[in-house]
Amino acid sequence: MQTVLADRYVLEQEIARGAVGVVWRAFDRIAGDRVAVKVLRPELRGEKEIFESFSAEAEILRTIDHPGVVSVKDFIVTGAVCAVVLEFIEGLDLREHLRLHGPLAPAEAARRCASAAETLAAIHRAGYRHGDVKPGNLMLAGPEGLKFIDFGIARAAASKTAPSHGTPEYIAPEVAAGDSVSLGVDNYALGLVLYEALTAHSAYRGGSITEVVDRHLTKIPVKPSTVDARLWAVVERLLALDPSARGDLDAVAAELRRLAPDLATRPTAPIEPELRDRGAAAASAYEPVTPHAAEVDQGALGTLLTARSEGDARAEADGPDSDARFRRGLLLVGLAGFAVLAAAFWAVMTFSGADVPNEDDVADPSEAATTVVATADESAAEPTEPTPEASPTPGEPTTAPEGPEVESDAPGQETADMSESETGDGGSTEGGSGDELPGSDLIGSPMPDN
Repeated sequence: MQTVLADRYVLEQEIARGAVGVVWRAFDRIAGDRVAVKVLRPELRGEKEIFESFSAEAEILRTIDHPGVVSVKDFIVTGAVCAVVLEFIEGLDLREHLRLHGPLAPAEAARRCASAAETLAAIHRAGYRHGDVKPGNLMLAGPEGLKFIDFGIARAAASKTAPSHGTPEYIAPEVAAGDSVSLGVDNYALGLVLYEALTAHSAYRGGSITEVVDRHLTKIPVKPSTVDARLWAVVERLLALDPSARGDLDAVAAELRRLAPDLATRPTAPIEPELRDRGAAAASAYEPVTPHAAEVDQGALGTLLTARSEGDARAEADGPDSDARFRRGLLLVGLAGFAVLAAAFWAVMTFSGADVPNEDDVADPSEAATTVVATADESAAEPTEPTPEASPTPGEPTTAPEGPEVESDAPGQETADMSESETGDGGSTEGGSGDELPGSDLIGSPMPDN
């Protein structure tokens, strides 16, 4: 036997059941249309707060005239039943669609959630806060729309108190913390709806109610690798801990519609949620301290190339004169080298006692030999006394033996100082031996102390 309400609405089939009411598909015998009838559970008729909320829902729906909100056709209150008659929407709600078919394509998710954001903005302008935004309360409408079908815990926008009941998976952190609430709770829940539309999973589901509530305060979803970064930025903005940072809903809708044409039109496989601490960094972008070659100052490089080009141009302009100057330079270098070789030859001939021009003007060869021996061996032994044969002849100048000995001390000491480290450990500060130092082999034999 069919149940008929108000002698008009024939209840045909139960299509949904919630904590507060049961939704039936019904037939309006007067209008000849299909309608949805939401009936308050009989056992809750005595609960004053619930009954008032149920009645307020019908009033709110009558007040808001928007294509994104299900329309109210009638409200029935009798001694036996309390029911609201609503527009019937064919199809599935978003939660059931995601359960059966998996995630929406990113482009479709952006457009449908843009529609939901525009509707929420209109609800807020009408002076109400929805308070229970979730996939189960959103019906798919047309190719890219969503329509709100349940306002059971909606409140006036000015109200700062949290509803007495709701869905823990979609409550805002300030509700979880017991703080005063604002319109931002709807923005937060919309962010979770967008996340779920992209992944087909609720971000915070799992565990006890207390655990779920605590996660809203301390955790935030991690960006799935398949989600566009620009779209994810919208999700993170809506899920901000600070309600004032969640953005304006009209601006959110505009951003989602702007992004939609560039997003993928194919859905991904369902994505398991992953959470991170709210205080943790979302990502670490590597920025090299030294810039890449492409980032080097092009102005400086251009100046260098210009200078080089100008130098080449001057060389070409000089022509033969430049070549002549080059040849003269080579000639001068050659002459200088010849002069050095000649001077070295003269010195060798002088010290070796060989016959050279103007021999009368040169000191006795024996004197030179004595001086060289003293210079080479003075650090090892006392100077050798000259033999009678080596004594100078009367009338010739006498060479003081101390002269060469005193002059030879300084070079030996300087070389020793150069070969030792400043710490006195005997190691060379340059990493080489004493023989490698300048002046260590002046005339073919090692310096003293080497």
